[in-house]
Amino acid sequence: MSRIPRGFATLLKRRLQVMALACLSIGVFAPPPLAAAAESDRLDEAHVKAAFLYNFAKFVQWPPSDDRPTTLIIGVVGGDRFDDVLESIVSGKNVNGRDIVVRQMHDEDDARAFHIVFIAASEARRTSDIIQRVHRAGVLTVGETPQFLQEGGLIQFYIRDNHVRFQINAAAASQAGLKISSQLLSLSK
Repeated sequence: MSRIPRGFATLLKRRLQVMALACLSIGVFAPPPLAAAAESDRLDEAHVKAAFLYNFAKFVQWPPSDDRPTTLIIGVVGGDRFDDVLESIVSGKNVNGRDIVVRQMHDEDDARAFHIVFIAASEARRTSDIIQRVHRAGVLTVGETPQFLQEGGLIQFYIRDNHVRFQINAAAASQAGLKISSQLLSLSK
């Protein structure tokens, strides 16, 4: 029997930890069978991103003067029914005693009424405008375009080695009045 190289074992262990965190957050521990995974990559990616959004809310502290309702409001811009997937993940759950509400965010909405705004890649042309609307308003912006952080977004999803990963713009989060837990920052790459 051949021995597994130490670097590979460490990488494999890290990937399993991330997968376990994502699976636990959506209430599932076993990964789907390989055939099912191949057929539903887009669905799985949406579920993983939705689970991350739910968990991000647990590790962010909004400004104490937050006069928004006692519910935690997550806005979705674009996303090909991503709001339905997110709703299935957060249904019946709360964060720090706040019920979670998922809504599509429209142009006429006051973006500052949201706690988290997810901007899908399909809205790349509008990303900068949406980020400007919530600038310094205590809104956690999460997106999936390659330039998201450079445009002032706070958390950017990306895919590496067929896994959903994220980066955090800690300086921009601080300017927005948000405190992101060191635990979450340590998971960012």
